[in-house]
Amino acid sequence: MTSPSLNARLAGFLYLIVVLASSYALFSTSSLIVSGDVAATAANIRASEMTFRLAFSANLLSAVSYVAVVAILFTLLEPVSRTYSAVAAFTGLAGCAMSGASMVNQLAVLHYLGDAGALAAFGTAGVESLARAHFRFGGLANSINLVFFGLYCVTLGLLILGARFMPRIFGALLVIGGFAWLAGSFTQFRQLPFAAEASPYFMGSGAFGEIAFTLWIMIMGVNSRKWREQAGES
Repeated sequence: MTSPSLNARLAGFLYLIVVLASSYALFSTSSLIVSGDVAATAANIRASEMTFRLAFSANLLSAVSYVAVVAILFTLLEPVSRTYSAVAAFTGLAGCAMSGASMVNQLAVLHYLGDAGALAAFGTAGVESLARAHFRFGGLANSINLVFFGLYCVTLGLLILGARFMPRIFGALLVIGGFAWLAGSFTQFRQLPFAAEASPYFMGSGAFGEIAFTLWIMIMGVNSRKWREQAGES
């Protein structure tokens, strides 16, 4: 039988890839955006097309790695509750699928800004407006993704609170982080006046729990003996 602790470390390593790749994609793409200036943003993307493509590749790597994380954590937390572990897994996979589908918006931006001949009828301003629209669609899709990932973190945290083979503090941190992701998403949906100011706090709270959990299982793994005891009882 594969060691539960080894599985946990593998999940932690893959989760770290998710964190690093998605963070790179977010910050590198954000650096190209000039708020309120469509033409300047389009010029930045054209001038830094490789950076934009690398950000897309990082997002894709993150989504694929997250699928593996969800699968491994399902088997790892199954002894706590098979039902709720399955609920967490389906929620996480739904988020991964949504994330993958939303990446089409990134490719559409490159298509609009790069294929000047085929889109000449729209004019420069029209093409840049289309690219901007897909940027906005991508942002909205990301807010929807965070609903699934927020629910996944909450369910994952509750499972860890019921586990005897890893510290329960990480379960509490994931529950808090999951609700932070959900709160951040819904403030964006409702377009509340404080959404922009509150966003860094929601993101920080959500990321802290995930990063802490990631580093713990990657370095420490889980208590294999207690995992087998709980698995035997279940």
